[in-house]
Amino acid sequence: MSENEARHRCGGDLDEPHVPSGMSRRTLLRGAVVGGGALAAGGLVLPTSAYAVPAIYNPFAAYAITGPWDPPNHNGVDFGMAVGTSLPACAAGTIENIPYNGTGGHTVTIHHADGYRSQYMHLSKFLLANGTYVAAGKVVGLSGGAAGADGAGNSTGPHLHWHVINPNGVRVNPLSFGSTPPPVQGEGLTLQKIAGAGGYTGPLDGVPGTHTWLGVQQVMKGYGYTGPIDGAPGGNTYAALQRLAQKGGYGGPIDGVMGTNSWKGVQTVLRRFGYTGPIDGAPGSNTWAALQRLAKLGGYTGPADGVLGSLSWKGVQKVLTGYGYTGPIDGAPGTGTYAALQRMARLGGYTGPIDGVPGTHTWAALAKLV
Repeated sequence: MSENEARHRCGGDLDEPHVPSGMSRRTLLRGAVVGGGALAAGGLVLPTSAYAVPAIYNPFAAYAITGPWDPPNHNGVDFGMAVGTSLPACAAGTIENIPYNGTGGHTVTIHHADGYRSQYMHLSKFLLANGTYVAAGKVVGLSGGAAGADGAGNSTGPHLHWHVINPNGVRVNPLSFGSTPPPVQGEGLTLQKIAGAGGYTGPLDGVPGTHTWLGVQQVMKGYGYTGPIDGAPGGNTYAALQRLAQKGGYGGPIDGVMGTNSWKGVQTVLRRFGYTGPIDGAPGSNTWAALQRLAKLGGYTGPADGVLGSLSWKGVQKVLTGYGYTGPIDGAPGTGTYAALQRMARLGGYTGPIDGVPGTHTWAALAKLV
């Protein structure tokens, strides 16, 4: 297919959102609140969070690309598929249906966090109402594109056109994102519990976002511990614990000398690992038991009895060392993050490849650790 044919077959040059009444285009694109939650206006509820790329994946990797990304000739990617094929959401977001969207025909726009949008064009059928919030993988419509069909726009053959729009209104190649689906709720809860060791303090709702992944990546990277995994905590181990304590509000020196404020920070982090005592900086059996639960992420398999022995400390030290993650702490999980999670999963019995593509065995092994 020639470049001109690709443009004509796909069409879809119109990607402006239909701004609901009472909401500016800037608000629609960027959101107005830093943090979790949603923004409601004009009947459309949009997600809001810190400005970072949402967890977008490619749900169409199994389909042949019939129209490649080729700007300015073709600002999107076409996938060949039969009319009526289910179209999963590439990331969580809020639905906006745009019927007869010019050359793009029936178009579903998914408004993601931080002003990003995804658009699916040439649909044969909308399935969800405007304002519906969907998780990644939820089917949002059915493909179309048959020449002359209702809603096909300028398409000359069955296919899906997909592109992503960044907060500046610029289309970006959707294939620049990975093909690993985001975790489902049970997997998400596992991640959020792990992320607690990396400073995550958000809800345990099974829907991991940027802040969850920031915490997970911090665990993967470790906390600067470079000493031996010997179960005998020394200055390096305690310095690493102080770095962990920084995630709980500790602002003192990293000197390997654990004082009251250091332990207050650790106790705050250990709330995610079952600690229910006071944040008093005086560690007792409840603090130690929670530290043992954290140590499970480092391979500790003993009881959470509040008596830290060499095996407990070995687990803690392993967490502080990290699992080989060397990428950025940016809250956007990639292959490096997933590969590190698979290395961690080996402590829970995972024996598969370290390929950065977690499957059910990876998640089952991680769940054993938390």
